Amino acid sequence: MKYLFIFFFLLFTSHSFGQVVMRDTTIQWKHFDYQLDQYYSLESYSTDEVVTSSFEGIVLENKWVKVVLIPEFGARIISYIYKPTGKEQLYQNPIGVPYNIGNGIFYHDWLMVYGGIFPTFPDPEHGKYWNTPWDAQITNQSVDKVTVAMSQLDTLNNPRHPGQYSGITGISCRYIVSLEANKPYFTVVVELENDGTADNYEYWTCITFAPGSESGNTFTPANSEMIVPIAQYKMGWNQGNWMEGLDSVISTNGAYVMEYDKLAHLSNWEEMGIAYAYPTLEDNFYGVINHENEQGLFRLSSDQSKTPGMKFWTWGNEQGLNADPNNFYDDARPYIELWSGVSNEFFQKSHLGANEMVSWTETYLPTVGIADVDYLSEDIAFTSALEGTNLRTTAFYPLNSATYEINISVDKATESLYSAIEEIVASPTKAFSINLDLNSFELDGALAEIEVELLQNGELVHVEFFNYKENIVANGAIQPIDPELFLRNQSIHLVFESSQARQVAVYDASGKMLSNILPFYQSVEIPYSKSGLYILRVVEGNRVWTKKLLIR
Repeated sequence: MKYLFIFFFLLFTSHSFGQVVMRDTTIQWKHFDYQLDQYYSLESYSTDEVVTSSFEGIVLENKWVKVVLIPEFGARIISYIYKPTGKEQLYQNPIGVPYNIGNGIFYHDWLMVYGGIFPTFPDPEHGKYWNTPWDAQITNQSVDKVTVAMSQLDTLNNPRHPGQYSGITGISCRYIVSLEANKPYFTVVVELENDGTADNYEYWTCITFAPGSESGNTFTPANSEMIVPIAQYKMGWNQGNWMEGLDSVISTNGAYVMEYDKLAHLSNWEEMGIAYAYPTLEDNFYGVINHENEQGLFRLSSDQSKTPGMKFWTWGNEQGLNADPNNFYDDARPYIELWSGVSNEFFQKSHLGANEMVSWTETYLPTVGIADVDYLSEDIAFTSALEGTNLRTTAFYPLNSATYEINISVDKATESLYSAIEEIVASPTKAFSINLDLNSFELDGALAEIEVELLQNGELVHVEFFNYKENIVANGAIQPIDPELFLRNQSIHLVFESSQARQVAVYDASGKMLSNILPFYQSVEIPYSKSGLYILRVVEGNRVWTKKLLIR
């Protein structure tokens, strides 16, 4: 009886604290048959015979997460299941097909999509090692944490590679995957080191998104959205130039820079295409939300400056969803592909000095029940938005690891109409939401100023500002504030239409107020000490203007 009690105690505590287990597995994948030479170029292939390859895999699992790695096929994270919902987050191609054979596009002059998350280096366009074996080593194994380090040294020089690609760089990549006990996410540390052979290279992490999918049937539906913290993007190659006219053009100086709006929705992708965040991300995360079931997958970076590049790719909405994987000549697939790179675009080399190393951490985490994300940490995803007359604030907070609160205030001029703080309730399968009907306040045609704060253990971590005005406007329409904004001599310059009393406040990305001035002059100069994301807020009587500003 004593030993039976100990058994059940150990079983209960293991489940309660989400201890990590690791095991070997065998993964089978169907693809059209092919043969490779010693450099990984195609020697031959079949257009009608489908075969099955087997790979040795590694499973990392805790109470929340199940992750499957394939070191011998490109150091690939091929599966990521969020166990509270049972849904797969990554795309897996049911049948692989070799494509773009001999077209001079990829390093090995061909490619085949499998899916998952994987490193690509030292060249763009999937690099050299997307289909090669990587060395794998278990560097940590305990009930608290398991770490698998997959590594590759660039010593390959394929004599058949197209001319735009490099020779041997001598750069090594370590792709280090860790899962900790009772964590609803996993992390990847990327380490790049130069042995002195060469100094110019590219590195990109490729992520094939399919959040909220059923295992064995992974895809991103048309009603999927790319949640990327940018105001604009640079249009790259797109088949038939279908991106032209999709979004408003901001600049055509050397390239089309567009307002980031319609491109975010997979349903608007008429064909395959490439776009880049421009000039870079305004925050350290991005992801995809499947609006069919409001489940998402996000990448969170420890240091966004290490990977400033972000690339968009899909095959096109209808092309991907209607593709027939049994047809060798139909290579489109139904997923969204987003990339993070050490350079801003493909074929822009980065520099790594002799014996120099660069590293960063990528965290991959799910969301459930939240339609957008304004703030993301390892603990919580948060958003607040005006939807007509409704202020909707939502947070996905799966694990009760800290005390999070939402503070909402509504003011009319100097009069406080509403102020409330509510603690967020943790749930692994649904989001916490607050709805506030703005019609319930007596505004009498005045402008309401709304502030929504996210607090962690009583400390402000994020803030959102909104202005709301009833449809009935007294004394005519209120003209918006539209100051000229430019940077010069380590200062933010704002030039207004006239000299009048106004409040100008500057906040950092977490919502901390950095300056608050009450100038009367037409122009305002606000010094800044470092690069980063700033929030500007100007109040003139009953007019309010806010803007996010990324300073590099």
